[in-house]
Amino acid sequence: MLSQFGSLRDAIVSFTKLTADSGTTFVRLYCTIPTFSYSTDTCLDLHDLNELRSRFLPFIHDLLQSLRSSGVSQRIANISVTHFSSQISATYSLAPSNSSLCLVSQKPINTTIVLDKLDKSNRMLKREQVALVDLEGVACLIIT
Repeated sequence: MLSQFGSLRDAIVSFTKLTADSGTTFVRLYCTIPTFSYSTDTCLDLHDLNELRSRFLPFIHDLLQSLRSSGVSQRIANISVTHFSSQISATYSLAPSNSSLCLVSQKPINTTIVLDKLDKSNRMLKREQVALVDLEGVACLIIT
């Protein structure tokens, strides 16, 4: 499954909703950040790589803020009630990568598997795009 989003904000909202709906109260995000990449369709040179990194780090902090402030909704007698005291505790780790993609997942990331999923879906990502791919039941965000 591959879902593409129109903006970083849409990706944050979707990822937060998936995480909150799972019922978890703690999440550790595993993130890869490119440090070097050969020229690709989404990243031609080091300037593109630096631009991607400069978008990615604020994205991670916005995602963490969204996760930490998300409430858990439940239905009681057909009345929707939102409890904001049930917050998700969220942390992250960054790992260098030689891919031209930034990845975010709730489990350690194997970049090769993510790239294989993209190839199998026959979907090419364009520059400045965000996609969500399912990795063995765990959501993984891909930022180009």
